[in-house]
Amino acid sequence: MGPELPTEALSDEALLALVARGDEEAFRTLFRRYAGSFLALARRMGLDGAAGEDVVQEAMMRIWERAKEFNPRRGSARAFLLTIGHHTAVDEVRRRAARPVPLEPDPEAEEAFDLPGPGLDEEAHLDRARLHRALKALSPEERRVLETLYYQGYTHQEAARLLGLPLGTLKTWARKALSKLKEVLREP
Repeated sequence: MGPELPTEALSDEALLALVARGDEEAFRTLFRRYAGSFLALARRMGLDGAAGEDVVQEAMMRIWERAKEFNPRRGSARAFLLTIGHHTAVDEVRRRAARPVPLEPDPEAEEAFDLPGPGLDEEAHLDRARLHRALKALSPEERRVLETLYYQGYTHQEAARLLGLPLGTLKTWARKALSKLKEVLREP
């Protein structure tokens, strides 16, 4: 057998498979890759530093416990991990009965809300550029719906009330917006 690859060189999918078997080094690597994104997401949802750290810790515990549930046929490892981080942040917002702050352009926050990876490398820059292009493909109403649901952490009912939309309309716009994002992000 050849030498083993360092965990930093492994894909997220490979790391999740190792974590599912109890590999602590793989878990530490996932922590290094994703803790910053989880913390930035918590801040964008209105949580302070201590609450954000709680989100990171809880999200990582959930990843440790649920790594066996990851199925690459249902989506990417990145989507699996970021979904856990998002749900954990929403749970923390609700638990603390805090209301998130509105999403405002903030250059420092934009830098902090970076995609996971070893730093500001070319791939992360390209991912951010693709995401910004995809968001521009949405109508202002669709962007507002997604921001309210996913960045601010409101439920569908709360978002509909907040935006003054019928619940069915909000859900339709959200579904269409996510479908548009998916299509634009698939493009090379």
